[in-house]
Amino acid sequence: MLRHGIAELFAGVGSVADGFSRGGPFQPVYLNDVDPSPAATYRVNRGEKGGEYDVRDVRQVTAADVLKAADGRQVSGVLGCPPCQGWSAAGRRLADDERNMLIGDYFRLVRDLRPLFFVMENVPAVSGRPELRRALATEARGYRCWSGVLNAASYGLPQTRQRTLVLGYREDLGVRPTPPPPTHAGRREVWDYRREALVAPTAETLDSLLGSAPTLYVTGTGSAHTMRGIYAARTLELADLVTVGDAIGDLDEDPPSRSSAYARAMRTAGGPPANHVPWGHGEDLVRRMSTVVEGCRPPLTATNGRRYYSQAYARLHRRGLGRTITTNFHNPGSGRFLHYARPRTLSVREAARLQGFSDDFVFTGHRGHQARMVGNAFPPLWAEAIARHVSDELADALSA
Repeated sequence: MLRHGIAELFAGVGSVADGFSRGGPFQPVYLNDVDPSPAATYRVNRGEKGGEYDVRDVRQVTAADVLKAADGRQVSGVLGCPPCQGWSAAGRRLADDERNMLIGDYFRLVRDLRPLFFVMENVPAVSGRPELRRALATEARGYRCWSGVLNAASYGLPQTRQRTLVLGYREDLGVRPTPPPPTHAGRREVWDYRREALVAPTAETLDSLLGSAPTLYVTGTGSAHTMRGIYAARTLELADLVTVGDAIGDLDEDPPSRSSAYARAMRTAGGPPANHVPWGHGEDLVRRMSTVVEGCRPPLTATNGRRYYSQAYARLHRRGLGRTITTNFHNPGSGRFLHYARPRTLSVREAARLQGFSDDFVFTGHRGHQARMVGNAFPPLWAEAIARHVSDELADALSA
């Protein structure tokens, strides 16, 4: 089968390129990131077969650099997630954050390379940003585009990570992109963290189960991004949502007495996986975490009398979905990251499982760096689902 070259910008550990290499006729030929830590992890896992990894500022990268790395192969797709800290709902959302401008460098390279397609992902807030509208209207001229906010859990991930997805297909291909159809919802009841009860997925309950993010920067305050229009009428006949218990329930047993299809797909032979080491929480913090009930928000005794209005110090539920894995998942005060049954936060491997990394992908370096790499990554299983969709829609062009 003909393998089409792809380039991933702002690549981190190369999870999007990895997903595309499994989900379609694609071969990574060039990756770029300014941070050497994830580049080192990628090289350990993928070696020379993973394509050239160029560690430098993307503002210095030219189309000629990418084509040189491709070594005569066509660069059919450009992938990437420009840094989102300046827009993220979890951050300070500084309008003058210089990282906000790197979206222009992504589209500069799309313009100069003219690939068959491009795929960009970012935080939900980007969907309403003028920078994206300008880039699509100028640098992406000559492409037919679709953009919207999708949810990882709808595509088989045990995590309600929401991301803006932008698909662009070159106009001369004659194909208009559509959103990838969801694969998961099903009939099985899932823990709803808002209701603190088990709830069956329906058109009415789906947004609550998926933890829909607010539509920042979009007219209509108080509204939230929704997957209902993407699902249309298809929910019950799809596969069941994958829960936290499905994803990590086997990790503390070797061999596991029982594991889900998801865990079996993630697990590799040879004993306990790498990166599965509990964080060293202090005795007082362990005692306070022990008071938080599975699937619930913390009592005041768990937070030293301080009242939090987010998911800080909240506990996951084994029959619930994981919330967005961030770079601070080791800190119980930064989100709903308490293990459903143990007085600790998620290990690096457990967070990686929720992100869709198989156990044979080893994160290297200091554990703090490992956590950052996992939290910054786009789920490779989700990238694989997107790759299959792109491959189906561009089947004629990719087989030519």
